[in-house]
Amino acid sequence: MTTGDMVRLEHTEAWRFAQEGRLDPSAPVAASGSIAIARAPEAVWRLLRDVTNWPEIRADVQDVIALDGGAFTWSAGPIPVRSRFAMAEPGRMLTWCTLAAGLEAVHVYRFDAIGSTTRLTAAESMRGPLAEQAISSPQLETQIASWLEGIKVLAEPR
Repeated sequence: MTTGDMVRLEHTEAWRFAQEGRLDPSAPVAASGSIAIARAPEAVWRLLRDVTNWPEIRADVQDVIALDGGAFTWSAGPIPVRSRFAMAEPGRMLTWCTLAAGLEAVHVYRFDAIGSTTRLTAAESMRGPLAEQAISSPQLETQIASWLEGIKVLAEPR
C-alpha cells in the first residue's frame, strides 16, 4: 500500500468528522470510554501518536506500518486497515480516520490533565455496509476499554 492510496481517506465523511474532532452522528456503531493514567497528557499523547507502540497496547494489533503524512496501515485481528491522523494537538487531542473493507471509522482521543494524571477519553464511530455486521456498539465499547487499559499499562512507570 502506498501513501497515494491514502488520499481517498480525505474524501470520506469519516475524514471530515475526524478533522472536526467529533464522531459521525449518524453512524450505527459508536462507543466511548475513559481512564485515568498516572502520566502527563503530553507523554500519553506521544505514546499513542507513535503507532509502532500499538502492538504493545493490544495483542491483536499487528502489521503496523507508519507512512508519510500521518498515514499508517495496520490490522486488528484478520482485518487489514488503513488510517491517517486528522488532528494532532500534542497533549490535547488526537483523531484519525480508518478505512477497511465495508466500513469507515472515526477515532477521537482527548487528553485532559487532572492534577498529575491524564484523563484519556476515547470515542469511536463506524459506518458503512459492513459496520453493523463487523461489530456492535457494546462490542466496540469492550474493545475501547481494552485499548485504554493497554495504554495505561504501557504509559505508567512500572
